[in-house]
Amino acid sequence: MVAIGASLMLVLEHVGGLSLPGCGPGSACAELTQGVWGKVPLVNWPVSFVGLAYFIGLLVAWIQAGRGPGVSTALRYAARLGGAFSVMFVVVMILSRHLCWYCLAAHLGNFAFLVLMERCSIVPAPSWRPLLWGGLVFLVVSVGQEGARRSFKQLAVEDAERQLAESTVQIIELGGDTAVGRFTGRYRIGPEAAPIRLVIISDYQCPDCKRIEAQANAILAQRDDVSLSAKHFPMCTDCNRNASKTLHPNACWAARAAEAAGILRGNDGFWQMHRWLFDRGGAFVDAELHQGLRELGYDPQQLQQFLGIMQSRSPLELIAADADEATALGLHYTPMVFINGVELKGWNAPNALARAVAALAATNPPPQTATHDRPPPAAERYVADWREQPARGIPADSRAWTIGPQDAIVDVVVWGDYQEPFTAEADAILRRIAASRSNTRYAFRHYPFNKECNPLTRSTRHPLACRAAQAAEAAGTLGGADGYWQMHEWLMSNQRQFSDATLRGAAADMGLDAEALFAQMEGPEVAAAITEDARAGKTLGLRSIPMIFINNKFVPRWRFQEHRTLQRMIEEASQ
Repeated sequence: MVAIGASLMLVLEHVGGLSLPGCGPGSACAELTQGVWGKVPLVNWPVSFVGLAYFIGLLVAWIQAGRGPGVSTALRYAARLGGAFSVMFVVVMILSRHLCWYCLAAHLGNFAFLVLMERCSIVPAPSWRPLLWGGLVFLVVSVGQEGARRSFKQLAVEDAERQLAESTVQIIELGGDTAVGRFTGRYRIGPEAAPIRLVIISDYQCPDCKRIEAQANAILAQRDDVSLSAKHFPMCTDCNRNASKTLHPNACWAARAAEAAGILRGNDGFWQMHRWLFDRGGAFVDAELHQGLRELGYDPQQLQQFLGIMQSRSPLELIAADADEATALGLHYTPMVFINGVELKGWNAPNALARAVAALAATNPPPQTATHDRPPPAAERYVADWREQPARGIPADSRAWTIGPQDAIVDVVVWGDYQEPFTAEADAILRRIAASRSNTRYAFRHYPFNKECNPLTRSTRHPLACRAAQAAEAAGTLGGADGYWQMHEWLMSNQRQFSDATLRGAAADMGLDAEALFAQMEGPEVAAAITEDARAGKTLGLRSIPMIFINNKFVPRWRFQEHRTLQRMIEEASQ
């Protein structure tokens, strides 16, 4: 069961776009399960698909065999074959220094099953029926997963194509304005005044960055009207205070190596090291770096100078400045690509960069320098991201509690958890805005991360989330809208202090009968309201909370320093 659970999580990463902890784009987990390590030859299916189908097939075969003290020789050899593959993949993880916890859990579960098979005695008259059932289940599950993956992949491609088309139009219309900006990297390939100016913010260990870099190099080889500069955003906390966690352990050292080469050898030195790093995916040990430097023409004295610069503070300061600038521009993944100061969205569409460059070149833009390029700050980007979202049909709420008029011009809906801090932060902002505007309606809907009352979440992150959601709904039942919103505000303001004891005191302060409140919290109406909200959120593709919709458009990001991005979105929606 451990193997099945871990494999299922990896499959969801492929099919449903689920972001696993440590398994996001460019992570070790993604590279092992989606990249070159994770494809089955010939059929090109992800190994995680085959693994899940294998584990389920073996479970069915074992159940068909009666789970008794004896197993057939065929079933034991099937378990041994799976064990051999698990050994191979664990060795790959160790040798490549790509530790994937979900993969490791699946393999440990497989080893446990193998031990169980080895401890069982061999049935004297083996039956092939269990193994045949297991094989049939293996095929059905494998084909079903691949069909689902292709469907989701097609949707992702269509979305990327839509973004690319819209982004290309913006690049043509808005690129190269006359405002003073100068958005460029420290080093450049191509003319200073170029009709097409590329700036790529990347991480040397990011596979997507490597693919975009290859497209950029192909463009430079074919055209003389394009310039390219680079900026760093290593997904590693060692040198990037804006990275939430370390996805690429060597990314900082790689960026330091590139900057050290630039400091020591100038523009040519930077690009020489830049290409060397991308060729090897940003990964190296000391001996490999020393050998690489010798191959790049560094003599022993220069090699020592290079290492001294690389380990000094100078490269760190340059990398930190790039990362801060990228954050101010709204970066939340790499690569982030700009053409003439305008972000290229949909870069993950096939050959997107080359297509966008060709479309721009067809308009014959004049040669200009980077002083004409000025990307909008993150706050404007967040509003633009919301503006460009398609309108969605929000599932009806049969037990809705709202602030504001029913015929409001602006409709705001939030899915959240009363125990989650960012939910409380967004809720406070939106309730304040709704209370100050006569044309805005606000509704809060439940998505507690607790399996006790939310069957759609796979884990319990907040043990008291169900009790809090139940308290809000029960207060609404007893006290109507006033009762609900009084309790709602108290729950959001007292996340850390919340308990049955503090709830009892708060109920009395609100004029609610505490005993009646606690009794109502266990009622079927309350449970049904929470489940209805959770299902509605999942229908809309909920992946994290708070999930915010303004006028039926999803808000991808809203939280950026002190900027009032939600306020700006609502003001625009009211127009």
